[in-house]
Amino acid sequence: MSVKKKLILFKYLLYVKEIVEAGSITEAAENNGIKSSNLSKVIQDAENLFGRSLFSRAAHGMIPSVDALEMVRVARKMDDCLNEVTTSFKNVGKIVKLYVAPGILIKNLSDFQGVFIETLEENEADVIVSNIKPLASDQLISTENRVGKDVVQSVWVCAKNSSQAILLARFIILQIHHQ
Repeated sequence: MSVKKKLILFKYLLYVKEIVEAGSITEAAENNGIKSSNLSKVIQDAENLFGRSLFSRAAHGMIPSVDALEMVRVARKMDDCLNEVTTSFKNVGKIVKLYVAPGILIKNLSDFQGVFIETLEENEADVIVSNIKPLASDQLISTENRVGKDVVQSVWVCAKNSSQAILLARFIILQIHHQ
């Protein structure tokens, strides 16, 4: 089965689950930001695909068939898998604001996985890399690092107390130590 067909099937299963949990097409549509008529069409398409009725329409909502309840069981498992993936990759798509002082080179910064890095001014940054102690260091977690064997210069790497910023700061510290 192609990815496109699997996505359509997945969509049908999730919408059936939403209707069962909400009790009506109207409430399920509102909960998911779509029109009731569009959700009703999705369910009609699903019923045509499976060749069976999934709901009995009642005056006060939808009554799921045995097949719809089985679909909900499967959809919940799939939903749990998606939640696991989301949790495992929760940093993906997050933006960490980085400031690197002029004259400091950090190799392999593009190798840092899981966040987008945006370069800004020091006062706007989540992570600051500087050879002088940053002004905002009392609000940040900071570490001083020596660069090279005979180099006296200190490099400050400061990160706001967020998991993404701290991970990026640790990555930068490792890169500085391996230059």
